[in-house]
Amino acid sequence: MSVAGARLDHLWLDPTFGVSGDMILGALVSIGADATSVSAQLAGLHLPGVSLSFESAIRCGLSASRAVVTVPSQVERHRPWSTIDRMLAEASLPPTVSDGARTTFRRLGEIESRIHGVRIDEVRFHEVGADDAIADVVGGWLGWHSLGSPKITVGTFGLGHGTVASSHGALPLPVPAVAELLVGQTIRPLPVEAETVTPTGAAILTTMAGGFSAAPPAGRLIASGRGAGVRDPLDYPNVVTALLIDPHHRSEGATMVELSTNLDDLTSELVAHAVQSLLDAGAADAWITPIVMKKGRPAFSLNALCHPGDAQRLGAVMMAETATLGVRQSWVHRFVAPRRVESVVVQGHTIRMKVGPHGSKPEYDDVAAAARALGVPALEISRAASARWKAPS
Repeated sequence: MSVAGARLDHLWLDPTFGVSGDMILGALVSIGADATSVSAQLAGLHLPGVSLSFESAIRCGLSASRAVVTVPSQVERHRPWSTIDRMLAEASLPPTVSDGARTTFRRLGEIESRIHGVRIDEVRFHEVGADDAIADVVGGWLGWHSLGSPKITVGTFGLGHGTVASSHGALPLPVPAVAELLVGQTIRPLPVEAETVTPTGAAILTTMAGGFSAAPPAGRLIASGRGAGVRDPLDYPNVVTALLIDPHHRSEGATMVELSTNLDDLTSELVAHAVQSLLDAGAADAWITPIVMKKGRPAFSLNALCHPGDAQRLGAVMMAETATLGVRQSWVHRFVAPRRVESVVVQGHTIRMKVGPHGSKPEYDDVAAAARALGVPALEISRAASARWKAPS
């Protein structure tokens, strides 16, 4: 399903069956990233002879898009981290793409630095320093940019077992770089003796992600697609699944669940962090209320509103973030006014406007980002956005 030109707010990528850089790029194109634009902008890397194309593929009976990076037969494969970082800084790319790709390679450099016990400036990439790997990373960030820079949530990583050949000789799976990159993430074993998660794929997703969740966030599903890997095994689909979701879409009335817990042993900063974690995990809303508990103890009530199917998962998030020993659950019915999301441009910055039947409101995250970039008060940007939206077109 093509959704080119639409402002998309949430992208869920599922590496349950593994992930590599080309699979991510294929998945992004399959749900609407402009393949022609991505391929053309890749020339901003100034890598002679490197090109990008896309083709249809079938993996275990599922249709998918496969990204194919073509490189000259005689190319430099081993590059220091510092060389790649300088190349990306000087490339003719959108600033967010250049910054994102540099973040990905810096993450890889820091991992390799720890693994080999050297300074990051001494790290020399082998496979991930090749032209095709650089094209995969930059192409992934270009695909994200083409979709409107949506927030990204990543699912569970599926890991194969065995060994794989590398420039360092045979390595156990997952290879050390992947194992380090996935510390703190949810993994699951795959009954396959092969490399299913590559360092490039793991680095792209862990630096792109704004959150991690085995299930997609709540909202209206806009498009779905898959990116294919090179191999086509018989017993599982070698694909990355992508879902584009509009989290702002809600029905006019719905039965919801309200989760709550009382906290008297956390600082206000930690409680505020818990609110953000609940929102990142898919809560429809989350808030804090000051309360007084027994013996006059000042405390907070932490609350979250969610769809019934998300209650157990978000309850676990609430407990993990606060170490509370219990979470209350109550059923509520929510009425909401119809709404839509439009956008205006203020001094070169796109500001989303939440529009309802009785007025409009600028999206705070966009206002804050524009204010920081322009060095002006957020209130000034907010007022300008509201005025621009009200002005006749």
